Parts: sequence; structure tokens; C-alpha cells
Amino acid sequence: MKGKRLAVFGANTVVDEVTAYARKHGIVLVSVGNVPEAPMHQVSDEQYFLDCTDETVMLPFLKEKRIDGLLNCSGEMVIRKSVGWMAKTGFNYIHTHHQWDVLMNKQHFKEACIRYGMPAIPAFRLEDKDIPFPVIVKPVDNGGSFGVTVCHSRTEMEEAIAKAVRHSIVGEYLCEKFIEGPYFQFDIWRQNGKSYFPYTKGRVFYDAVGQSPCQPFLDLYPSPEADVISRLYEPMSQLFDDLGVDNGSCMFQGIISDGVPYIMDNAFRLSGGMDFRVVHEDKGIDLIACYMQHALTGQFGEDFSALAEPLHSRYATVCIGLKNGQITRIKGIDEVRQLPFVYSLYQYYHEGDTMQYSGLFLQVLCRIFVRADSRQELQSNINTILGLIEAEGTDGNSLLRDYPNT
Repeated sequence: MKGKRLAVFGANTVVDEVTAYARKHGIVLVSVGNVPEAPMHQVSDEQYFLDCTDETVMLPFLKEKRIDGLLNCSGEMVIRKSVGWMAKTGFNYIHTHHQWDVLMNKQHFKEACIRYGMPAIPAFRLEDKDIPFPVIVKPVDNGGSFGVTVCHSRTEMEEAIAKAVRHSIVGEYLCEKFIEGPYFQFDIWRQNGKSYFPYTKGRVFYDAVGQSPCQPFLDLYPSPEADVISRLYEPMSQLFDDLGVDNGSCMFQGIISDGVPYIMDNAFRLSGGMDFRVVHEDKGIDLIACYMQHALTGQFGEDFSALAEPLHSRYATVCIGLKNGQITRIKGIDEVRQLPFVYSLYQYYHEGDTMQYSGLFLQVLCRIFVRADSRQELQSNINTILGLIEAEGTDGNSLLRDYPNT
């Protein structure tokens, strides 16, 4: 791969992984995007400030700059707007337009779950007479909790639908019964048409802000509900077989209600929770490297056999949530980085930045990746971290959200 030219879209949260793999293999990184301050622009070999969703701009650009492959680590909306033209490049690209439409349109994915015998949360439309409130309303094609509302009345539902439609490219919404129970998450990783399920996780949440859904405080690996989750593996694998997904990864989130695992969201892309760092730490398999290798050679990673084994240790990702306001002081992050049980840390906001997403997925000051040999040790490690982190606003008061009891 030495000397190959890789165009990169997004990749804000995987800059370290992308640059490390590129340097190891002599790959030329060509960052593309119209946000000059984007992290990838700061480390790439060449920078081009273009709208990467514009086919009329991108197709001639890729030819002119002699690009050999394309890595799209952007958010959901950018991929949705560009997945169609990417197929015209002839590059090794993970998604097809049809696969994306089935897996990343929430309504279409719900219909697929039903066809393949997987449980589906009951859905409703505004015109239905008997709606069992509370319900949750969301755009069919957006993530990060944008446009998502929990509703307790028809009036709230009407307002929520208008908001969801505004946040949807196709102008459609999905309304489902709001169910509660243990949270679960798992991934499917595909290599040469074979399925692997590298981890399961549970989650502890912050209290909800307003009508927004709860946001993560702790991600805990493995999930105590692993046996229940495994019921979904065979039908999910069959769905990916039939869609022709040979290589790539997809994340699934759900709720277990009365012993039944319901999938409520998924991401056929690199997800913001960065669960791939847990797998890399435990198994030594780097998902980002797999995507880069595939983009330039068509091969998605090397030996995946270790993914069939359970995780060897216990892991947690600590999400430090913030209230809205300008951040004037942050303390403790450097100390946390040095802790022997912290194997990775990603910081989103810095002193002088303003938080305006409290209550949404983007409320996180930093994600801290922790390992331990036991549940008790993991709890002790988490407590140590929480005692070190501080963040203050302009009035001198703490901007940290109240931590839930664990």
C-alpha cells in the first residue's frame, strides 16, 4: 500500500487510528471536507475544502488527484447524501445504496426485522385512534438523538412529528411505543461474507433532559444480557447474507422488555461510541485498519477468529456529560490519561468551547476507556476517574452533569 493515495471524509474521532495505520504503510492521506478546523485536516498530507456530498465536484476531483481509495468516516447524514455517487467511483466501498436504505432507514429496517423473525417495537401513526402513550418519535434517517422526542400526549406527538420531519432528509418519521428495560448493544462484523459478533454491552444512563431520550454515562462490557442478545445473531446474519454485505460493520442498540430483545437503532458505519477501541484492546484487531485496508486493497482485515471468543477482561467507557454553557476550566484529564487502567481517552471539548447539546449524544466532554479484571475492580477504577474530572462555567460553578448511582 506504500504510496497509495487515500481520500478521507470525516474521521474526527479516529484520527489517531487513521494516521497510525497510514504512517505504518506509507499511505498518503488526502482529507476532504468543507470544515477547515476539522481534526483530519490538521494531520493529513493534503487538505481540500470541498463539499464531499456533491457528486459533480467529487467525481472529477478524485480522478484529478489520482485517488486510489476512499474512507468515509463521516456522520450519518453525510454518508446518506454521498453513498449513491460513491458506487460510481469503482473503489472498494463498504456500502451500496440498497444496503444503506434497508439498514439505515429506521422504517425499512423495522420491516426487515419482521421479515426475518426478529422482534419489532409496536409502531403508530398520528392518525391512529388508540395510541398507548408514552411513545418516542424520531426521524427515519438521522442519529445522535437529533429530532427525537418522548411524548406523553397527542399534542406533544404532533409537535414531535414536525421536529422529526425537519431533521429527516426524506421528511419521514417513526413513532414507536416507549419501552423500558435493560439496554443492550452488539456489533456484527463481516469478513468475506462471514459474520462475527465481537462484543456485547450494557449501559447506565444520565437522567433525561426535557423530552430528549436518556444519554449514556457508562458503557459496560460484556452485557449481563449476552444470552438474550444472542437470539438475534442467526437472523441478523441471514439478513446480511441476503443483502450481500461481504465486509464491514454494523452496530445495534436495543431494549430487553419482558425477556424480549427489541432493536431500537442501528448504525451501518463507525459509531460514535467507539466500541472498536474495546475490541482492539482485547483482541488486537483494529477495525479502522480493516476499513483502510479494504479501501485500498479490497481485503477487510486478517485473521478474525479471535472475535468468536468472549472478551478476556471487563471494560467500561465513561462518558463525562456536560450542562450547557461556556467551559472556562477543565481539570483532571491529564491525570486520568496516566492511570494504568485507562487505555484510551478521547476529548471532544476544551477550555473556551461552548456546550449547547446537553441532553443529546454530543453532550460528552470526553470518553474514557477503562479495563479491569473484575466487576469490583472496574467500579473502583470508575470511582477514581470521577473523583479527578472537573469542569467549570463562567460563573465558577460545575458544568458536569450529575452522575447516576451505579
